[in-house]
Order: sequence, then structure tokens, then C-alpha cells
Amino acid sequence: MTWQSLTGLYQDFDNLKQDYPTRFGAKRADGFFALNLQDRKTLPLSVKPDQDPEPMKAASRYVITVKQGADLYYFRKSTKTFVKSANANASIWEELNAPIELAEKILQTKTIWNKQKKCDPSTLRIYDLTMGAFVWDPATTDQHALQANSLYRNVRRRIARHLANSPRLDDKAAIKHNLPTIDLDLEQILAALDVLIDSLQQKPSVDHLLNYYDKSVTQDLLHTIELTDTEMLDASKIISLIKETRVKRRRIKDLSIFLTALANSFDVAKFLTALETNPSYGSSYSFKDKDTADIVMGIIRQQEGEQV
Repeated sequence: MTWQSLTGLYQDFDNLKQDYPTRFGAKRADGFFALNLQDRKTLPLSVKPDQDPEPMKAASRYVITVKQGADLYYFRKSTKTFVKSANANASIWEELNAPIELAEKILQTKTIWNKQKKCDPSTLRIYDLTMGAFVWDPATTDQHALQANSLYRNVRRRIARHLANSPRLDDKAAIKHNLPTIDLDLEQILAALDVLIDSLQQKPSVDHLLNYYDKSVTQDLLHTIELTDTEMLDASKIISLIKETRVKRRRIKDLSIFLTALANSFDVAKFLTALETNPSYGSSYSFKDKDTADIVMGIIRQQEGEQV
């Protein structure tokens, strides 16, 4: 974007800083330059000259004022301070909208008042040098209307800048992302899912087997030892039989513990329903707009006809 004068450039630059305080707040003021396209010379924006209209010209009439005690002080935009002399230092505007917008911002800017604590913010006014009268007083002005007007002006200015600028891509804010690596394959996960679901389906059989060993086999062996004369039993064979049945039971018991925990924490139906209803697992799409559908499908059918 180019400007015909430094005044317009400085004004737009100030507007950008106000519109994007976060982006410009952390940057040094002396890091921005204006480039003269004719002589290719640069001028730091941090040392801009005072581009305010020359005071007391016939077309310039509005000043922002504030009281310091009984004295009237005038706002100077370039230094963001109030000065005592209107003729020599004050910023003067031709149109009323610009000083009103600036005065609204001054009222909300604590840094200005912190630097000039003797000035009374409640006495901020706009004075018409031509008429010799105050023409804007926040105490007697509809603040809601002013805020709406200010918002409208800001939005309109930003839209105007947007329309004036050609579309562009900017890679200055792009960053390099350190992306994680993954070692996953959906088909392998599906195979594991098959095993889990099949295992859960066999849980009733596992529970039945565990109950069989606990309630039948173990009870049979214990009662045999309890009711039979030990001299009639081959101790080594009995011990071997007990060991064999307990090992089998332990394998079933381990499966039962795992499957019970899995069944209590994994809702298979809910999981499968979530997958089934996810529209991303599919290659179809339903048009929302009939006109668009007719145009697109017509193009596709025409292309298919040409290929045939």
C-alpha cells in the first residue's frame, strides 16, 4: 500500500497501532520505517514530524482542551501531551469527527493522565476557535451514540483499508512445528479390536469354567480328602491331580480377571455406535443446495459422457 503524503501514512500507522495493540505493543517504535519510492530513502516512523494542521489557519478550527486549575491547556497529538499555547503547539483539526474520536480515546487512556496528573479528565472538551465556543462536552453528550459512532468509524475505516489492499499472503508469522511421530496402523488396531470383542463374547464361557473349577472340581477333591481314609489314597497321585486342576483353574482365573475389568470399563456397543455414526468414515456426501447440486452433477455427467 502506498501513500501520497506522510500525513496520511502516519495517520494510518497510528490507526493500525490502535486497532492491533497486542501486535504492535511488544515492538520497538524505531523498528518501523517509511520508504520514499522516488529517492529510495527511509524515514523512521518513531521520529515523525508533527503533521498536525498548522494552527489558526482559516480552515482549521477544532482543538481538544482540558483544564489545569483555572488555566486551559490544549492537546498535542504528536507528543500525547497537553500544552499551554494553542497558537504554537496545539493540534488543530478541520473536521469535528477526528478530534471527537481522539478525545474519546484520550478519556480511556490512563497513561496520558498519569503523565499529567494536574489535568482534570472531567474537563476534557473540544473548542471551536472560529466560533469561540465549546462544541463537544462528554458530560452533556449522549455517550452511547458517540460510542456507536466511534465503533462505526473504526469498522468503516478497517473495511476501507481492506478494500484498498489487494489480497496477499504473508509468511512472516509462520513458525516451524515440531510434529510428533506415530507408529500406528489402523488395520493392526482393527485386528486388536477383533481380539478384544471376541474375548468379551467368550467371557460367559470363561466365567462358567471358573465356577466349574471352584464349585465342582475343587469341592470334589477336598471332600475326597476329608471323607476317605488316607491309607487308601496314593498321596503323590492326589497331589499331582490337585496341582493339575489348580494350574488349569489359574489360567481361567487370569482370563476372568482381565475380561471382567475390560467389560466394566469398555462399552463395546457405545464404541461401535460412535464409529458407525461418524460421517468421516465414508466417501459420500449429500448436497445441501439444490441449485449447486444440479450444476455440479451436470458437470460430472457431461464429463462422464465425454469419456464414454
